[in-house]
Amino acid sequence: MTSVLPELARLSAERMLNGMAEGLVIAFVAWALLRVMGRRNASTRFAVWFAALLAIAALPWVGSLSSSSVSVGEGHSAITMPGSWAVTFFLAWAVIAGLALLRVAVGLWQLRKLRADSTAVDLAGLDPAARNTLEEFQQTRAVALAVSDKLRVPTAMGFFKPMVVLPAWAVRELSAEELNSILIHELAHLRRRDDWTNLAQKLLHAILFFHPAVWWVERQLSLEREMACDDVVLARTRNPQAYAECLVSVAEKSFVRRGLALAQAAVSRVRQTSMRVSQILDHDRPGAIRVWKPAVGLVGVVSLVAVIGLGHAPQLVAFRDSVPAVSMAAVVPPAVMTNSVSKTTALAVKKAKPVTSPKSVVARSAPQPAAEWQAFETSFVEGAANAGPRPSNASVQTVFVVMQTRQWDGSGSGTWTVSVWRLTVLKANPVPAAVNVPAKST
Repeated sequence: MTSVLPELARLSAERMLNGMAEGLVIAFVAWALLRVMGRRNASTRFAVWFAALLAIAALPWVGSLSSSSVSVGEGHSAITMPGSWAVTFFLAWAVIAGLALLRVAVGLWQLRKLRADSTAVDLAGLDPAARNTLEEFQQTRAVALAVSDKLRVPTAMGFFKPMVVLPAWAVRELSAEELNSILIHELAHLRRRDDWTNLAQKLLHAILFFHPAVWWVERQLSLEREMACDDVVLARTRNPQAYAECLVSVAEKSFVRRGLALAQAAVSRVRQTSMRVSQILDHDRPGAIRVWKPAVGLVGVVSLVAVIGLGHAPQLVAFRDSVPAVSMAAVVPPAVMTNSVSKTTALAVKKAKPVTSPKSVVARSAPQPAAEWQAFETSFVEGAANAGPRPSNASVQTVFVVMQTRQWDGSGSGTWTVSVWRLTVLKANPVPAAVNVPAKST
């Protein structure tokens, strides 16, 4: 177990840190794509940002799957940190992510508790417009309507038992037109399956809490989700001024406080509410409420290309233990196979020129002339006995060549290879020049 933790920590830390830069690229691509597409409705913008979020979340998995196919030399990184730091980073991430996931779990428990404490609304006592709205939306998804004294803002709770919960003050104080607009907004959340996309958004935000691109995309998703439901309300009521006044009224009466983390509140933060009101009153706003289908296909293609391409990109950050430098042997070409008993290769040796005999012998070695390099064929043999007959003026020279290499794979693991070669070289000794000795005269 102790040997698995460092490797798991290293892989996780590398992918999470490298994914930060890659995720920022994907978020920028989504932002640029929205600018190129021009003015589109909130549903289209939401689809673009949600696809970007999924692509960012997929980057660590794609990177870990493609790391085994990275060849030697591609595993170099711009920043190399000690391997012990990876364990520290991984444990810190696990603690913070665990607390964030615990917060999501608490939100789910609060939703369940709120659902149990809510009181069902008698549909017969509703305004006819609100009752017709509820019956129409129930054709696509069964939704219950309830009221609770523990809520300050109207809220849509989904998952397996969808329900719209209204605060008690809203039923008493809102007009029939305002109540119908709020009901349309909350039912639009459930029709769009925002309960599930919001849950996925919160889970990914909890796991990738350190990612700046996730924070940016998460804010965009929260805003576009609300604006998409505002578009549905305006498409049915055709009264932007009245709906804007309704949102302001609800904000004032609910003290503009945030609701439950996993519930779709009609009014949340002040800045988001002001942006929604500004968009509602914009006369040039897109009137369509459906997603522009070419955008979905374009985002899918761009995200797929980005995930595949960035998954094979060079690493920016890596964790390595102190290891010796890679030793590459250049004596024998890599193409030479070690399983052959006799193979031929070209070696560079020195060819000595014959030296004339000096006239007088002195107690020092004669200077050797400059050597010339000449390539000739030699054979690797099992032993000197297999070398065959050799000339009488040849000498046997045995050389042992040791090659030590280390190869890195994409995961940082190294493989040592040690090869020992025995070379038997037949070297011709230079024949000294004959000295002419004058014959004695008698």
